[in-house]
Amino acid sequence: MSAAPFRITCCLCRKAIPLSQDVYALDQEWQRRFPTMRGILACQRCTLRTPWKCMKPGSREYVDGHIAVPGTDQRTDFDAWSHVRANGTSRAMVMMFPDAGLLQGAETYLRNAAQRRSANSGVARKLRSALNKWDNDNARPSNIQV
Repeated sequence: MSAAPFRITCCLCRKAIPLSQDVYALDQEWQRRFPTMRGILACQRCTLRTPWKCMKPGSREYVDGHIAVPGTDQRTDFDAWSHVRANGTSRAMVMMFPDAGLLQGAETYLRNAAQRRSANSGVARKLRSALNKWDNDNARPSNIQV
């Protein structure tokens, strides 16, 4: 089976993320601060060059509306970097976060990965579940002509 084409776009700048770069999975606090995000997978440039603090200036109090990192306290939840869930290769990140991968352009790759004979059964099940949800959410009514 030939390799499926692979391309994902950054959830923040919407530019293609080079395969040679790490991809960063962002959490709900990023989504709150950047409501136009499409997905949660970001390029290195956007992740590293988007600084913000979780605390009000000169205070130990979170900014209004802050969504805390689950299972952490103020000592470890203090800036944008605290809200990066994971990072890794493009392919690894779309496998970990298939819903975002689908939204950000990796549909062909994920369909191919879900059908591989060598795929781990748990991973394949997770991918098929995400693909079924994607297909159901994006189904066109049969009475609409294209």
